[in-house]
Amino acid sequence: MWPQPPIGLTDRRGRVVRLTREPRFLSIPFRAERSGSFPLTWGQRWIWNLVASRAPHYADLGDSYTVTIPDTIDMSQVSSALAALLTRYETFRTRFPVSADGKPHQLILAEGHLRAEVRDVAADDARSAARTIEAEFNSLPFTLPELSLRAAVVSSDGVPKFVVLCAFHMAMDCHGMVSVLDDFRSFLRGQPANAEGSVPENLTHPADRAHKESEAKSARHSARGIQFWEQELAKFPDDPLPYAGQRPESPRYKVFAMRSAAVRVAALEIAAELGVATASVIHGMAATLIAKRTGSRNCGFIMAASNRFDADSVSYPGTLVQGVPVVLDVADSTPQKVISQTHRAGMLAALAGYCDPNDLADRLRKSYTPEETRALLACVVNLQLPGPAGAAGRSTAGTGVTRAHAERLLAESRYEYVEGTPVENERFYLSAQGDSTDFFITLRADTAALASTDIAGFLRDLERALIDCLPESPAAP
Repeated sequence: MWPQPPIGLTDRRGRVVRLTREPRFLSIPFRAERSGSFPLTWGQRWIWNLVASRAPHYADLGDSYTVTIPDTIDMSQVSSALAALLTRYETFRTRFPVSADGKPHQLILAEGHLRAEVRDVAADDARSAARTIEAEFNSLPFTLPELSLRAAVVSSDGVPKFVVLCAFHMAMDCHGMVSVLDDFRSFLRGQPANAEGSVPENLTHPADRAHKESEAKSARHSARGIQFWEQELAKFPDDPLPYAGQRPESPRYKVFAMRSAAVRVAALEIAAELGVATASVIHGMAATLIAKRTGSRNCGFIMAASNRFDADSVSYPGTLVQGVPVVLDVADSTPQKVISQTHRAGMLAALAGYCDPNDLADRLRKSYTPEETRALLACVVNLQLPGPAGAAGRSTAGTGVTRAHAERLLAESRYEYVEGTPVENERFYLSAQGDSTDFFITLRADTAALASTDIAGFLRDLERALIDCLPESPAAP
């Protein structure tokens, strides 16, 4: 379990939040029919590779969410809702032990208890306390004996105000959590776990998917995905990163973060204008900057893909995220053309590149030396931004956002250094999260490839490139 909190805790802004009583715990029982040991799904194998390669630095593989509790709900109803969540979603009743030969598997429990902490604070401190718990959950990697769900309740005078849920990425991705959160809110309102919710009662759980992926049809699908990987990697530039081989700093991997209102309005406006996902805007401009710095006409990224394109996958309560190779030719193209091409290339890659990571690893070992694959997989983008754009994006960003408007927001831009973690195959890792009101972009890089000043400089250049894509004056009606 995570470390026990002190009587006082500090929120993300450094403000002390006082607990009004000693922390206590709810013991949430669960009981279900199916239990046993099952193989990992392809999505779980992909995440396991990240767990194994980053250990012990894989705290980023937990996703936390805060749910506001209606005033009419008491603590017993919160407990019942958490129990219903565990009843419906066996992925949260799952652990990931490793066998004697070093192979991980998913172990589904038929019964047990989830331990949920309750922190009682003053009413004005409740939201800040929830954010603090989110940060705590996100900073501590899941341990293999843990269930794949963490929960905590923030209360005031014994009345629940917020529930913080954290899902292990091995079990659930952020896309699958959409239905989970909807169901949790319905359980708070008293809907039973065996009733029809936002997803069907007869869910296809990860154990079912693992069985399906063992069939011959899935093996053929995986073979096509691996063939796509080989074709795309062959197009990647030989040296994907600038300044490779320089003397690394200490610590070697460093991360800089940028929060920019200018990037937010520019990216949303460009996405709405071109009819693409906002992530494609960031991806395309990042590719252009990398290619320019390396003196290449191509840029190759490994892009995180959700792999949710049909009704079954959209409602699937598990993890489907995998990386997929995307090579972009950015030479002799306008920024708008690069962004449109990036959107199309990303969609085609995501549709083609889903495969069994074990088979992919075997094929890559036969096709490339370890040094070659490390270089080819060096550039990674993981962009969780609003999209696809369209009418909603345009109404959010406003119409007619100009370069001058975005430049006035530059004074609000904030950059900060945060601790980096060593990830051998991710020497350049650009990630972004955001919604219609906020964008938060981070770049983790190997300082043998990019010095600290270059990491921060890349983010500033990305901000400038996005602003320069905007028109100098409003478009004519």
